[in-house]
Amino acid sequence: DFIVTTGDLVDGGTNAEYQAVRALLGLRDTSDAPGPQRATIDGLQAMPMYFLPGNHDPRASFLRNMFPAFVVADTRAPAMNVSFAHKGVRFVCLDWGAANKAVAAPAMLDFLARELQTDAPTIILMHHQVTPLGMARIDSFIADDVDRFTQLIAGRNILAIFSGHTHATYETQLAGATVYGLRSTMFSFAPDPESDALLYVLRPPHYRVVTVSERKVSTEIVEVTL
Repeated sequence: DFIVTTGDLVDGGTNAEYQAVRALLGLRDTSDAPGPQRATIDGLQAMPMYFLPGNHDPRASFLRNMFPAFVVADTRAPAMNVSFAHKGVRFVCLDWGAANKAVAAPAMLDFLARELQTDAPTIILMHHQVTPLGMARIDSFIADDVDRFTQLIAGRNILAIFSGHTHATYETQLAGATVYGLRSTMFSFAPDPESDALLYVLRPPHYRVVTVSERKVSTEIVEVTL
């Protein structure tokens, strides 16, 4: 039905980079955040796409190029906490900040609490991870106060949580919800057995086909040949 990217559309966050993204996907119109905007290139003709910001997406530049009409309460530190609905499922998009390390900002947590006041089936979309992978360097990027997020989702009708940031494909659990990560379209990481550093590894990128049926989520990982 649509494509979601969980952030890091570009590397440096320049206007030229975002315009290159728009040209590569054939995006001709803008929309409210997080979308949909429709790709027009071959293979994705008229495919709706939703865009979240990552730590490589400076918010002012990201919003100016992708969602120029988006209004934020505090222009000093714009955050894109938004939601949309599709076929009876609520999709909640959370912004953990533009740094490598996630921050559970009060405004984000308040937004999540409001979104979860109903019992509607919900999928949470975000850039930053909320569960450890067993790689010290990567896991240090989890918000120090991630427990506040965990408390909010516990006992709620969360169908799944999808995130990026780690450049790794994984599936785990948090407060009864399944959490999914996905290998980056760039390089991936592996632990260095001789230090706490990370090794850069060239592996085929992944994308995940997600199916929601009868209020249950199933996924299939597709590996893209290098």
